[in-house]
Amino acid sequence: MVRLGIDFGTTRTVVATVDRGNYPVISFQAGREVDGAESDQILNWYPSLVAAKGEEVVYGLDAQARQRDEGWTVLRSFKRLLGEMGHGETIRIGTCQRSAVELLTGFLSQLRQDLLGRSNLRIKAREKMAVMISVPANANSNQRFLTLDAFRRAGFDVKGMINEPTAAGIEYAHLLTQSGGNARRENLVVYDLGGGTFDSSVISLVERNHEVLSSEGIARLGGDNFDIILLDLALAEAGIERVEDEELRPLLDECRHKKESLHANSRRITLDLGTGIAGAGEVTIPVQQFYDACRPLIESTIEAMETVMSNSAREIGVDLQQTAAVYLVGGSSDLPLVSRLLRERYGRNVRRSPFPYAATAIGLAIAADGKSGYRLRERFTRHFGVWREFNDGQAISFDPLFEKETLLPTVDEAPLVRTRRYRPTHNLGHFRYLECSQLDGYGQPKGDLAPWDEVFFPYDPTLQGREAFRIDEVRRLPQPASAVIEETYTCDANGTIEVVLTDSATGHQRAYRLRGRG
Repeated sequence: MVRLGIDFGTTRTVVATVDRGNYPVISFQAGREVDGAESDQILNWYPSLVAAKGEEVVYGLDAQARQRDEGWTVLRSFKRLLGEMGHGETIRIGTCQRSAVELLTGFLSQLRQDLLGRSNLRIKAREKMAVMISVPANANSNQRFLTLDAFRRAGFDVKGMINEPTAAGIEYAHLLTQSGGNARRENLVVYDLGGGTFDSSVISLVERNHEVLSSEGIARLGGDNFDIILLDLALAEAGIERVEDEELRPLLDECRHKKESLHANSRRITLDLGTGIAGAGEVTIPVQQFYDACRPLIESTIEAMETVMSNSAREIGVDLQQTAAVYLVGGSSDLPLVSRLLRERYGRNVRRSPFPYAATAIGLAIAADGKSGYRLRERFTRHFGVWREFNDGQAISFDPLFEKETLLPTVDEAPLVRTRRYRPTHNLGHFRYLECSQLDGYGQPKGDLAPWDEVFFPYDPTLQGREAFRIDEVRRLPQPASAVIEETYTCDANGTIEVVLTDSATGHQRAYRLRGRG
């Protein structure tokens, strides 16, 4: 069995493997074309791309090879869409439509094939791939379920799922230990700026036991946003007001390439708009002008990180802004302005991963290694609950079943359990599940909201032989029923939530694995 850590990223997916106490990053043979260069280039990452022509869909390296071919539509950054979509909702690529789970399963299936046939991974054709996978810390539970489900459908043996900044924290502790440093007790703040999302977590490191104290993030902020800013500046400089969809893709590629080439001494950015717009020439943008436009976004990430630090400081009674190491990971943290702004605030406490684009994957591989000895305690990053009626049906209230910051069980512990018992006042139960990032002073949802499954359960014995119900069939009873209904909710180490609904009088029972709408 081969053990892997797989970081499915917005623009690049990175794979690291377990090799006798080492955790090398897997490389891929790109084939036809990479960033416009004809070669058999070796990549230390796998492109997170999907391309379609009619009903034909290709993924990863094959999608990258077709991105300039006539008739093909390329979908980039589709990871961003997963946090907003239900399991069965569809995504359009040109004239083709695929459900979210089909799209991600197809991508991961191709990744698995290319690990076997187009990478330097030493593996036999029938050998199992045991993987640790990750999601953004601010991912809703629907995104977590969809990611877990797609990896399993693609043929991976999923051993666990952890948050991306948490995995980077494992990589940090491992590097510190390898260099002879003392990791017996330390508080670490992970600043994780990727291609499409920003995450931050405060992690308590006690030898090889890690506990996540608090997490926060911004769902749609990352390197993609900086590419768009740079393109807008270039188009304004050239006096171009309108860009067609087919022109936009190569232009953003040009911006990403030039952005990733910046270093601390860069003063100008020269962009070739002719890569996307026929007849357009080169334009030059001062680096400082680009940085000034990016600064508000980067400052918003620092504000989110400081919120996490303040929340954790109150819990442990330590001034994290003075004592904690701030660890920079994620490919977009390479932008020189990011480290500059952070060092202005935290000075020598800022530390940068030697492998910022691969830190998460390496941490996942370490977590996948049963001999590494690391133990991890994650927490809920959102409130999860159900709407309930009160005041004789005149109002509804949110019942939080698993509250934000609740510790998740480890993989070798029993699931969390929450139970509710009551006498029903309706003939048919209609359960509307929800998760949210915040609760107001009255315990009601606010901030980022994500509706989940709507589940029906028949309280009336005459309905218990049926499978399908409608909301207009719900009727209030003249008085509460004599039977007691029990709801039992369980949550495992991956954050997967299941509910068992039981009628104590008849013994009728139904079980559901809860997930987002779609």
